[in-house]
Amino acid sequence: MANEIMVGYGRTGRTLYAIIRNQTSGYVWNTSGGTGAYEAFASGNWGVYDVGLTEQGVAGFYQGNVPAAGAAGVLGVVAHDQAGADPAQTDPVAATGDVQWGGTAVVPHSDLATSGQVGNIAPLPIAHGVAVSGMMVKLVSSADHVTPFTSGVVSGQISRNGGAFGALQSGLAVAAYTERGFGFYSLNLTSGDLAGRVIALHVAAVGISGGTSDPVDLVFVTQKTSGN
Repeated sequence: MANEIMVGYGRTGRTLYAIIRNQTSGYVWNTSGGTGAYEAFASGNWGVYDVGLTEQGVAGFYQGNVPAAGAAGVLGVVAHDQAGADPAQTDPVAATGDVQWGGTAVVPHSDLATSGQVGNIAPLPIAHGVAVSGMMVKLVSSADHVTPFTSGVVSGQISRNGGAFGALQSGLAVAAYTERGFGFYSLNLTSGDLAGRVIALHVAAVGISGGTSDPVDLVFVTQKTSGN
């Protein structure tokens, strides 16, 4: 995306720049360091806070880009008219406004995901870093691959972002799983379990009186939420 910041100033030939703040944290965008980052405001860093705006022709209309590396959220934008050779805190304000930023594109407030809430854009049932209670898996007998596997001792392992499989934070013991009937078992995934964009889950069971279940392998991509 590009040109998410648009300023009708009415004066041509000026050097305008924008200062961008994340309204959730109050942090200001620092353009230095290659990809940039939000940081707590520091007066001495004003010279690296400026996001340049370009005039369209001689119409007094200026535009610029929201940093793609910035986190999703409502961004407060203040455009300044540079009076001297370098940006300064005393530069007059040309315009103010906000940008409803989804992380890669501008989105309406109603579609913007907030922490712990999946947004309306491409909704997914699993949010990044948000605990899920009662996630269901169905296990069937490995003997015929059809019969529901009941009274099983269930265990599972999890991988995040292509890493090695390891224990769920909720544990591997049978106590981490609750049988719900018809071969269905529920488990709780903690925020730490889901602290990744790509999650792979491997679940299997052995019977109290013998036998095993077919394993269940689940792979899903978590929905981004504000701040991640």
